[in-house]
Amino acid sequence: MRAPPGPARAYTGRVSRAQVQLEVVGVRVELPSNQPVLILRGAEPETENFHVAVVVGPAEAAAVARALQGEVPPRPLTHDLLTTVLEDLGQGIISVEVRLLDASTYAGSIRLNSGRTIDARASDAIAVAVRAHCRITMDAETLRAVSVTPRYRSGGTSRTPGVSPEAEQVTAKGPISEDEIREFQKFLSDAGPEDFDRS
Repeated sequence: MRAPPGPARAYTGRVSRAQVQLEVVGVRVELPSNQPVLILRGAEPETENFHVAVVVGPAEAAAVARALQGEVPPRPLTHDLLTTVLEDLGQGIISVEVRLLDASTYAGSIRLNSGRTIDARASDAIAVAVRAHCRITMDAETLRAVSVTPRYRSGGTSRTPGVSPEAEQVTAKGPISEDEIREFQKFLSDAGPEDFDRS
C-alpha cells in the first residue's frame, strides 16, 4: 500500500493529541490505472480537512466497500471471519492504528482487549475496523505529514510538496457518493486480475 513519497505539511492547524481518530470516507478507483484507493479523513475537531489516500488491492477495496454499505454475505468472507476470530479469541477489538512502515508504505496495528497488538497491512486493518466499528487512528505528526487538505490548497497547478498527485486528485473530489459506490461494485464484478496494478 503506497503512501505519498516523503514528508509534507499540508495544513498548519494544531493537533495536540498523540493519536487522531480517522473515519473512512469511501473507496475510489483511480483512472487510467484502475487502482483502488481508500480515502480517510480526520474525525476530530481541527482535523476534518486532513485527508489520507491509501492505495490498496481490489479484494481489500471490495471488502471495505461492502462493510461501509452494511452488506452481510450469506457465508463469512475472509475479513468477516478474521473480525469474528479477533473479537472472540482476542476478547474484542479496541482500535486500529494506521502508520507509515517506511517512506512509501502504510501498515496497520490491531489492538485487542486481551492486551495483544497484531501487525497487519493497513488495508486489512481498516477492513476489520469498519466491521468491528472500532476506532481508526493515526499519529498526529504522521497525519500532518501525509495528508492533503483540499480546502486550503491554492488553485492553479501548485500542489503540496511531497504529496503524490494521485492523493491530491482523489481527496479533491470530496466524499464518495452512492453512484460512485455502485460504479465501483460494477467495476469489480466485471474486472479481471489484469485490470489492476498491484502495489
